[in-house]
Amino acid sequence: MRIYRDVLKQSWGILWRYPWLWSFGLLVALTGVGAEYNSLVAATDRISNQANFLGVLKSFMASGGVTQTWSSFLNSFTSAPLLFVWSMVLLAVIALLIIWVIVVAQAALIRAAGAIDNKEPISFTRAAEAGVHYFWPLLWLNILTKFVVYLVLSVAFLPLLISFLAQPETTWNFDSLILISFLVSVPLAIIISFILKYAAIYVVLERQPWWHALESAINLFFRNWLVSLEMAGLMFTVSFALSILVYFLIPTEFVLQLSFLWQEFDSITLIRVLRSALVIVAAGTWYATFQYIAWVILFRRLQNSNVVAKLIRLTDDIPGYLERWTNKPTTLGGVANGRRK
Repeated sequence: MRIYRDVLKQSWGILWRYPWLWSFGLLVALTGVGAEYNSLVAATDRISNQANFLGVLKSFMASGGVTQTWSSFLNSFTSAPLLFVWSMVLLAVIALLIIWVIVVAQAALIRAAGAIDNKEPISFTRAAEAGVHYFWPLLWLNILTKFVVYLVLSVAFLPLLISFLAQPETTWNFDSLILISFLVSVPLAIIISFILKYAAIYVVLERQPWWHALESAINLFFRNWLVSLEMAGLMFTVSFALSILVYFLIPTEFVLQLSFLWQEFDSITLIRVLRSALVIVAAGTWYATFQYIAWVILFRRLQNSNVVAKLIRLTDDIPGYLERWTNKPTTLGGVANGRRK
């Protein structure tokens, strides 16, 4: 069973036969949403910067920064209340519009990939309409999963945070905090990313309510956790190879050109910067679209057949390899070969 090879091959074909999917992938790529290793990198980065963050937080509270910030907030409101309220409303509208576009693009991409895999007619308009239809269920899923993550992290870190802030010394041993953060944050971020992805597919393709979709996603993940991890590792390999390709396509002086552009306008520098930015955006769009299609196809396979993880299949084939290498039949190999028959 060449499950991963077939998934990647089919995803590659869909990606190039339906180029209008890239428009949805572009919106998803701009947010950095969709990859499990993004959650892993974000959790690891949060852990590595935790000591600096807590140190700044303690100094901020000791210097009365909270009171000063609240006073500045009240002064801004009292000096120009109408302008302040309209500014807050405008920021809220812009944030909601961005969230709406992102969630609709995710749902549309899932709907289109599922329809194409099932050989159903689909178009850009119908996919976008489906995205609008499933906006609220996917939004509630995202809100709930984020709430669970931060709730668990708060419960795990609150005693350590209180102990740290109560100490008069400016230095503190962060070893225990970093260890607990790693043991809690990293596995939780990975598991939540898988569950959210499967739940979103259940909502869009199976038309389940978001709470039923969440339950189904949890069951699906824990039944196929090894397959999910193998697929995530494979997608990370694809992303890493793409990153290397982009690195060689972009000039090494890209950052210098970008900083120079802000100092002095130069049409040649502008063209080079735009070309490099276009390469980065195109690569991100391609990968976001590709990985969403791949996960939808894998979801279909998990639903319709019993997918065995590659690691288990390799372990099962070891007795056969030993038999061929030694030219002697092994009892374990016979049992294994008999079971495969």
